[in-house]
Amino acid sequence: MDIYQQIWDADQTGSGVKPILDSQDGDSGQGYVKVAAVATGERDFKVLPEVQIPASKMRTYDLVRALFDNYALDEADPEVETPQEREEVHNLLSAIVDSAPMQVARRYVEESTNTVVTSERWYSTLLELWFRRFSQGGDPELSGFEHVFVGEQEGAKVQGYHFWYKYYLDDGLASTIDRHRLPGFKDDGIIYLRGKYGNGQEKFPESVTISFQWEAPDYERGATRPLTKPIGGFFVGCSVEGLMAIGAVRAHMGARAPKEAVINGARYDLKMFRSANNQNIRTFFPVYLGPVGDSTNASSGGTTRPDVEQLPVAITVDSPVRIIAALVNPLGDDEGKETVTLINTGSANVSLEGWFLLDAMNNRYVLSDQSNVMAPAATTSITLPKNSIQLSNKGGEIRLLNRDGQVVHRVSYTKGQAQEQGRTLIF
Repeated sequence: MDIYQQIWDADQTGSGVKPILDSQDGDSGQGYVKVAAVATGERDFKVLPEVQIPASKMRTYDLVRALFDNYALDEADPEVETPQEREEVHNLLSAIVDSAPMQVARRYVEESTNTVVTSERWYSTLLELWFRRFSQGGDPELSGFEHVFVGEQEGAKVQGYHFWYKYYLDDGLASTIDRHRLPGFKDDGIIYLRGKYGNGQEKFPESVTISFQWEAPDYERGATRPLTKPIGGFFVGCSVEGLMAIGAVRAHMGARAPKEAVINGARYDLKMFRSANNQNIRTFFPVYLGPVGDSTNASSGGTTRPDVEQLPVAITVDSPVRIIAALVNPLGDDEGKETVTLINTGSANVSLEGWFLLDAMNNRYVLSDQSNVMAPAATTSITLPKNSIQLSNKGGEIRLLNRDGQVVHRVSYTKGQAQEQGRTLIF
């Protein structure tokens, strides 16, 4: 399976909402966004006429929305980051670093680079790629996040602006972004100009290609500026963590992810431009190529990495039960002596009936002989029998899954950590 499809599917199990055509009915429990590709010719035509995001998925949408008013509009203006704004970035990254699409992205990078990527290391990677500022082309303080998720001014044009949720808010709910910093700021800041569809794109609600005008807020000058996006494209329905995960895999120099993506039957050229030192994202957006099976305008990149195992998407959910320790290299013979220790960090009992552990090779050990219930603050040490899961001394990972096959926790360790015999690793 295409790595980008894996990330997309994982995101749909988390905060992503399903993109559907305007004529279709949506599931409010899962969430959906309707896409109207055929314009009526009116300037107030809405490309995204209806959005339903269930309360259970709103957290990261709220967190990313808090960042939208943190940036100077003009690319040439300096940026002044306040302690509150730094905290808002941290809050967002902390919320998404172990999310479902990010776990798929991390695993792909691990397999591609043959290294272990811990949560802390992945947090730093996301910070560097998306938020670290750099200078380029005379513009002093650029960042991938601002360009892709917020949009910037260059003369009379909009640069970047490739996040569907930002467009949706600007097209009727703009005051939720500016937090009343501009008195009299209009809620409807978008004037639709025209669609830029071809080769059947209007049949795939996962993306749009349009031209529009944006009444952009300039907080530093206390005014708005009418800017034009002659042609712009963005995915629809993916959450902030989903889009950042796709972009991070595409931008990661060691992962060498393909340029072309296949998502829900459509092919895309994932345009990626980095900073001069290749450490930061400058811009990232999809260009629709056509349906699968149509080679028209095909890019030169393939859609899969034949040397990297394509794993099935595992749904990730929050759980108070965590892996806190493992003995991966016991004294003497490893077989029958390796252990994994769990803790219930919550305030209620948790049943472990039907839960299981997976190793890096997807070997499984069902916790059938463990106590069915873990009390609050309780720990349990699981001794792994012979021919169950393999805790390699060359580095690896351990995943804990519930009875529905959902990942509740995942830890990794390196060859260096596993070198010392008899040492219990703490996660």
